[in-house]
Amino acid sequence: MMDVIYQLTFFAALTILAILITIFVFAVSLLGRAMEVAAKAEKAKRAERKESIAKEMAVIKEEIDKAEASGQIPPTQLIQKLKKLSKEDKKSEKKIASIKEAPDLLTVEGGVAPTASLLLLALISSGMAWYFDTHNPISAPVFWILALFVMGCSIYRIYQCLRVIERVAITSEEAALMREIKAFKQALEEIEQEKKPELALKFSGEQPPFHIKPNAEMRLGLQLCLTKGDIAEYTVVHLLAPPGFDFPGRRPYVLTPSHSYANHIGTIWEIGIVIGGIDYNHTIAIKAPPEAGSFRLVGYAVCEGYKSKPVEGEVIVR
Repeated sequence: MMDVIYQLTFFAALTILAILITIFVFAVSLLGRAMEVAAKAEKAKRAERKESIAKEMAVIKEEIDKAEASGQIPPTQLIQKLKKLSKEDKKSEKKIASIKEAPDLLTVEGGVAPTASLLLLALISSGMAWYFDTHNPISAPVFWILALFVMGCSIYRIYQCLRVIERVAITSEEAALMREIKAFKQALEEIEQEKKPELALKFSGEQPPFHIKPNAEMRLGLQLCLTKGDIAEYTVVHLLAPPGFDFPGRRPYVLTPSHSYANHIGTIWEIGIVIGGIDYNHTIAIKAPPEAGSFRLVGYAVCEGYKSKPVEGEVIVR
């Protein structure tokens, strides 16, 4: 009867050894993440310790030092509380140490080698018990008990390793979810950027520099197109000219002195919706000032969510 039990113990140790190899293969892939999680947990635990225990201990020590400096006996309650906090501090330090050591359970040196050694010892001990059951029945139970003990130790080590894997696997899932959310948001942003319209404004027909006589009128050609996106809404083109110019037949506006184009006179070409693949053309009448000189016209387009770069053209009045 006992020889069957010894055999079962031997094969149980062999099965656990096979399971250990499988766990190690999986654990290796989580080692990097385990080290990252341990570092964060250690940092958080040290911050918690510094914030609560260390700070309170410092206050109590200061009160005790004041009492001793004044020749008084420190209150017993303070001393007992300090001892209690010291014990808690030691427990916290042990907790920090266990956090630092946790990733070692997923390595060859810290996890696999010690556990495999225990299982090999269990195999040898159970095999010896199986052998001595026939040749020396008195010694067989000793080896069997030894085999059970080291098997229990190896199972506990595997349990510790699985606990580390469990914590890391959960945080890995959370990290993977966060990465997916971040990637999804980035994809949405890229889609929005691709859909975001961009406009290009230029002079059409006669090109700068424009030549015009004082107080004379000329017609400027403007062309607008959509260079990015499918559609641009609420599109408006602004044409600005220096003080002294005028836009006949239109209601111009005057920019403030604080504007980058201070005191310039402006007019608007309202388009509304601009669709990709279509060039929009328009002409605006402009009247030159009475004095001769070289001036600069400025045009730019604005739509919902976008403002084009200014397009400038020189006007020579003479």
